[in-house]
Amino acid sequence: MPYLAWSDDLDTRIPELDAQHRVMVQHVNQLQAAAASGEPEPLLQAMDGLIECLHEHFIFEEKVLKMIDFSGFEEHRQTHDAILEKLREYRSRIETASIAEAEELIDTLGPWVVDHIRHDDLDFGPTVREWLRDAAPPDDPFKQLVGDT
Repeated sequence: MPYLAWSDDLDTRIPELDAQHRVMVQHVNQLQAAAASGEPEPLLQAMDGLIECLHEHFIFEEKVLKMIDFSGFEEHRQTHDAILEKLREYRSRIETASIAEAEELIDTLGPWVVDHIRHDDLDFGPTVREWLRDAAPPDDPFKQLVGDT
């Protein structure tokens, strides 16, 4: 059974964002499995994978928020920066941590990722869907990326 499971309450109803969020959950699960293995190298590789996944996701998400002129853009971008900084700090700490300490750090990451989706990303879902419905040009390529909402 995975450490984290996707649930409908995490769904933004924006297909591309939800697909990326699912991949984030998979990365957290890989990280947890690597920590449980007790081997440091797979753990560091899994942490690197999670950081890269989140970095790419945040780039995409920030493009979306800029495009729709989201009023909370700057605050959301700062949240992204803080998350990446914290993850890099965790990664650095994991390099020298005992397995028990590493597992403790990782146990905080799962809920943190889910909380970001649930409390930050779900906030802008309705604004994106409204923009797609009411303001986006009919041939806007972004519509293809996020799908019909």
